Amino acid sequence: MAEQRMMKQGPDNKKIYGVYIKSMLNTKVVLNMNEVGKNVKQNLERMISKQIEGKCVTEGFIRPGSTRVISYSAGVVNNGIVEFQVIMESMVCNPVEGMLIECVVKTITKAGVHAEVVDSDSGVVPIVAFLARDHNYSDKQFALVKENSKITVRVIGCRFELFDKNIWVIGKLVEPDKLNIKQNEGKNKKPLHIGGDDSDDE
Repeated sequence: MAEQRMMKQGPDNKKIYGVYIKSMLNTKVVLNMNEVGKNVKQNLERMISKQIEGKCVTEGFIRPGSTRVISYSAGVVNNGIVEFQVIMESMVCNPVEGMLIECVVKTITKAGVHAEVVDSDSGVVPIVAFLARDHNYSDKQFALVKENSKITVRVIGCRFELFDKNIWVIGKLVEPDKLNIKQNEGKNKKPLHIGGDDSDDE
């Protein structure tokens, strides 16, 4: 289960969706016997935070501080520990092909541009992006990119493994002019009226 990605307003009124999406996840959590009591929910959240936040799981990168336990099963005792099946809500980052992300350029080499998506709240870097010169050879804007500048990147592909601290993205630079043109295409179209009074046509 997932909800729509958070959207933020970028420079020049560019609408770029955030990299996190609110998701419902299911996982197994193990607690010691002395951690089971009135504060069991808090202990489950603490353990989940320690195990997966700031890392990649099967669903993607889990944002630090975003996990909230929704419900949990009755505990099963096994050799002095208690196992719970937990349903939790987390903010998950898992970029898909074609998605637009806002990155900060870190380094520029002959091979291409290395950029990052930085979480302003936690300081973590959920996405590390690489823009190869081969994918942008015909883009004049690519040559104007500077270190520490903000750029908009279109995701071509991504990869990550369990417990990685970043998702690696291969992307292509999106020129600001092209981005604005696409967003304004619908604004210039005349509205279509269906039915109603035809007196305006007289």
